[in-house]
Amino acid sequence: MSVSKVPMVRCRLDGPEGAVESLRYIPLAEFELWRYLMETRHGRQVVVEEVSVWVAEESGTWNSGFADEELQPVVRLRLERPSPYGVPIPMERYYPAETYPQAQEALLSHFEEEPCRVLGATPGYFVPAGAVGRRKQAARFA
Repeated sequence: MSVSKVPMVRCRLDGPEGAVESLRYIPLAEFELWRYLMETRHGRQVVVEEVSVWVAEESGTWNSGFADEELQPVVRLRLERPSPYGVPIPMERYYPAETYPQAQEALLSHFEEEPCRVLGATPGYFVPAGAVGRRKQAARFA
């Protein structure tokens, strides 16, 4: 089974630099639009920390080859929200594992009038770019 990787931006919204509540993981494909909305519509400052990949944790099928301290636990939440056209809109959001319960609650509170349907949560990891590079180099010499 192959491990799918999602290109991901780890960034922070304005707030204390070390505060986990300001940490965001945004898929690279959506990042520039998300950043534009955060900065222009919501007046928030976005600071990019790193661009790398998110990989799902697939116990028993994936041996990452990374040290535990290199992996940052991130949960992928899949949902569907109602649309005015009668077809549900799929959504995916990524949260630091330690703030996932509060983040999910905050997200769902935005849709109280027309509730979202939670499809599932997938544990995974943001793999810092330096760790990815070290693993590729080690694989070449193996």
